[in-house]
Amino acid sequence: MRYGLLYWSGCTTSYLAPELSGNVVKLLGKLGVEFRALGSREKCCGYPLLLLGDGGSFSELAADVSEVIKSEEPEAVLTNCPGCYRCFVNYYPKLSGIKVMHTTHLIYDAVKNGKLKFRGGEKLRVTYHDPCDLGRHSGVYDLPRNILTSIPNVELVEMSRSRENSRCCGAGGVLRLSIPQLSTQIAVTKIKDDVSPLNVDAVITACPTCIKNLKDGSSISEMLYGTKGLAIYDIVELINMLTE
Repeated sequence: MRYGLLYWSGCTTSYLAPELSGNVVKLLGKLGVEFRALGSREKCCGYPLLLLGDGGSFSELAADVSEVIKSEEPEAVLTNCPGCYRCFVNYYPKLSGIKVMHTTHLIYDAVKNGKLKFRGGEKLRVTYHDPCDLGRHSGVYDLPRNILTSIPNVELVEMSRSRENSRCCGAGGVLRLSIPQLSTQIAVTKIKDDVSPLNVDAVITACPTCIKNLKDGSSISEMLYGTKGLAIYDIVELINMLTE
């Protein structure tokens, strides 16, 4: 029997940012959404193998993952990882008939339908960083911005380089794994040149990999260049902070 939602955490969230997975679960609870998770049965989606050019290994892994997901008979798969999202949508033909959602889709629908009650509070000035796999590779630009502009007391300020022209955080394309120094330097440059001039309080994004690299970039930029200390939040974290 088919049921509603299967939550796919993804490797980065599971191993490097488990608190983000907790935030997704918390949000689903607020929305009263019933879901399942694979737990120890969840494997890597295989996206890094594609980026490294190992199509054969990817195909084998994708076949296994597809069978595991289909065995759960979900109507939709939800993930907070743009890499997993792009991979499932574009490279998993065996998931045909199963809707794939990024958390920004879920949040946008909840905001649009009045399912989230926002608290008042101090004004928060933010900018939004477009993750490469969610933005330029999947075309999801408006949803996160529409979410942010719908939140009372949140002011969204755009970077000069945004949307399809957004500077990568530096971690994409397995660069952080292969050339970590270059990856970090790109993040520092983004914070120093793109974010710091805006005088914002926080950078909001929608990718666990971007979160990790931007936090490193912000800390190093503050230390080396004296830029303003910034909070770096996934949009799921922000929504949980500002809703009842």
